[in-house]
Amino acid sequence: MSDQRICTTEQLSDVLKKTVSERRFIHSVGVAQTTCMLLDYYGCTDYEKTWNGFEAGYFCGLAHDLCREMPGPVLIEYCRKNGVHLTKWEIESPVLAHGKASAFMAGQLVPGYPESWKRAIEAHTTGLNGLDDLAQALFVADFIEPSRTFLTEEKRREYLANPSLTACEYAILCDMIAHWKEKGYHDASEGSLLLKRELEEKLGI
Repeated sequence: MSDQRICTTEQLSDVLKKTVSERRFIHSVGVAQTTCMLLDYYGCTDYEKTWNGFEAGYFCGLAHDLCREMPGPVLIEYCRKNGVHLTKWEIESPVLAHGKASAFMAGQLVPGYPESWKRAIEAHTTGLNGLDDLAQALFVADFIEPSRTFLTEEKRREYLANPSLTACEYAILCDMIAHWKEKGYHDASEGSLLLKRELEEKLGI
């Protein structure tokens, strides 16, 4: 795959379809569509909307899980081999590393795509502070897109009833951190905690 170069959304979609399972493909298309919806719904302007014929929300949604189905050891080795820096949380819980790995793979497929899009893909798993509207929308979309059957429509409406994308992201982040703790998956990463504090400052909480 690393030798393949693509230049259209359709080609990116085709590569994704060949790379991940049907379930993951459906999820990724849902994230792409929902990211675009959120950016429009909340009137977002703080992001680079297009680049070389690609639309930001759709590109990031399609690319965000390119490496999600790699087994943990394979994912860690892929990152090591390609010089992708991982935190201790990502090494200890490899599933958290798939955002950075996917962002790198997207760069192999579409060299030179915007750095802000790369950061959005990298951060969609646990979040990072100081990110733009695109990163916030991708983070939210990954959680609420229609194929996520663990969410009821009532809960989706509850999230979208928040008056801003920042408030929506904060509500989801708090629920995610609580879920990780309840299930014993992993502690909240440093990035997640920094993001939580930044959102609280923005929201005056």
